[in-house]
Formats: sequence, C-alpha cells, structure tokens
Amino acid sequence: MSTLTGLAKSATFVPFERLRKPVSLIIACALMAGVLVGVPKGFCSMPYEGIEFLGMMMLGCAAMGRIWCLLYIAGRKNEVLCQSGPYSLSRNPLYLFSFIGVVGFFLAAQSVIFAGLAALLFLAYYRGVILSEEARLQTLFGADFTAYKAETPRFWPSHLRIQRVDEIMIKPKIIERGMCEVIWFLMAIVLADVIECLHGNEYLRFFTLPF
Repeated sequence: MSTLTGLAKSATFVPFERLRKPVSLIIACALMAGVLVGVPKGFCSMPYEGIEFLGMMMLGCAAMGRIWCLLYIAGRKNEVLCQSGPYSLSRNPLYLFSFIGVVGFFLAAQSVIFAGLAALLFLAYYRGVILSEEARLQTLFGADFTAYKAETPRFWPSHLRIQRVDEIMIKPKIIERGMCEVIWFLMAIVLADVIECLHGNEYLRFFTLPF
C-alpha cells in the first residue's frame, strides 16, 4: 500500500520535476528582464552597496555548497540513499544552495524586490519538485527513507551536526557535468557587476523601484 501511495504522489507532482529546468529558465529570464530595466530608489547608496556585498557572498556560498553536494551525490542518485555530508543537514541541499544563489544574484544586482519575488517563486515551484522526488525515493528506499525523513529536515537545516564519511566513490564525468551548473553561479557575479555598470551609466533605466 505504501508503494502505491508513493507512486500516486509521484504521478501527481511529476510534471514539476520533468519541467524543472525549462520552467526555471523561463522564470529566471522574466525576472532578469525586470532587473535590467528597473532600478531601486536607493541604488548605489551605502545600504545597497551592503546588500550587493551580501548577494556576492551568497553566490559564492551557493557555488561552494553545490560542489560540496556533488561530491556526495554525483553518480549515486537513486542508487544509494545519501545521508552524509550536506545531506545530513538537509534532505535537499542542492536545492537549498540553488535557492541561496538565486536570491543572492538579485541582491548582488541590488534589487530587493526581485530577490523577494525570486524567493517566493522558487519556494512555490520547487515544493512540487521536492514532493515528486520524495515520492520516488520513498518507493526506492522504503523504511530507510522514512527514518531519514524523521531525522533530517526537508529543506532548512535545523542543526549543524554533520555526519561525515571517510571515503566516497565518485564518477568524474558526472562531477564535471555538475560543475558546469556551478559555473553559472560564478558567472552571475560578473553579470551582477555588468548590470550595476549599465544602471550606473544611466542605461536601461526604464522605471524606478521603491526599494
């Protein structure tokens, strides 16, 4: 019965998982367009320079965090229930670090409004993605996944006790593919600087945001 329930849940949310990348791209492009043409009222003031710095730090954290996750999960997904490293803090650390990076980019571009909007859209859409993946993992790993769920938060870490392992077998090709996605977060740092330069020189300033 539990297997049937898991399959039913997976069927309900599977569109979220299958369309994850194209939907993410569409939303990202729409938000990017808004950031390009909308400038916050306090742009380049001291508080907003602080916001920009925070965003840059978040992008760096996202890049390093995703590399950390890849070392533990690359080549093992759906084969082994990973519960160590970042996966001992959160059941979905890759999405957590992606969330940090997405919000960090818009803060680095000094756009608090779009950072908040990006956060809301990310959490709303990826809830379906996570539920779909959890249904599949429940079917694959059964009682082990049930125990893992009871001990580890779904998204936000509630403790800093990291479970480490001495050795992990990794697959370089999968690590390399994952690193290509990490590069986007590093490129976002450069892109945020380009946007700041454009706005600082009065380019693409179509409207002013309240904050």
